[in-house]
Amino acid sequence: MLKVDALIDLFFTEDDLGTQVEKIAACGYNYIETWKGGDAAELKTMADAGKNCGVELVSIVMNFATEDKVAPIDKDNRTAFLAQMDRYSDNALAAGCSQGIVTTGQSIEGKNYQEQRASLVDAMREAGELVASKGFNLNLEMLNTEVDHPGYFLDSATEGVSIVKEVGLENVRALYDIYHMGIMGGNLISFIENNIKWIGHFHSAGIPGRHELFNGETNYPFIVKAIQEAGYDRYFGLEYFPELESEETLRKTLEYLKS
Repeated sequence: MLKVDALIDLFFTEDDLGTQVEKIAACGYNYIETWKGGDAAELKTMADAGKNCGVELVSIVMNFATEDKVAPIDKDNRTAFLAQMDRYSDNALAAGCSQGIVTTGQSIEGKNYQEQRASLVDAMREAGELVASKGFNLNLEMLNTEVDHPGYFLDSATEGVSIVKEVGLENVRALYDIYHMGIMGGNLISFIENNIKWIGHFHSAGIPGRHELFNGETNYPFIVKAIQEAGYDRYFGLEYFPELESEETLRKTLEYLKS
């Protein structure tokens, strides 16, 4: 079975962080991830709570797609981008977490694609080299531009993996979000099987709607089986907006994936 983790930001949100961790653990999960990355104290709270109930923080977000001032596709942002990668990786490592998600930012009007792509490759290489000495990993995220993120720079899985290959660092890989890439082109199994060595993390949600995995057009048990058979042994994140109550949705999702 994959190491399934729950995005803490979307479950038991009425509770404090420590209680959220405990309740997620009670639903059968040993791993969590978070959209947070800039607040070292909050990450430490999650990690400390996890120590008491067998839950590990496994991924944070290093920057958001709408943070234009640190978007790596703009070479003018390079100093600010690297400084944030440095600081956020320190925050994560202090909480026992050794990987983070990097977004590209929105496409910049007036700059051609190749110019932005070249900046992205250089920025990811510099960031990867910067955090490698700490034992930290970066996962570059591709998002859909059809529904959730119009204008986002990187919406192709093929191009995302191509960029990761060009960066050429062991600690820089792609985040393959089955929801986003299912919307953008499908052909999920073949792509995963052919590119598994370049994938460092998975995300998931139901299509359409980005809700429960078991209420959509995507056969997640079949996909999970293929991922495991391809030799992947890292984390599989649940990043969906639940329509059911948190305990019910988390338990049902875990049972569904195990089927």
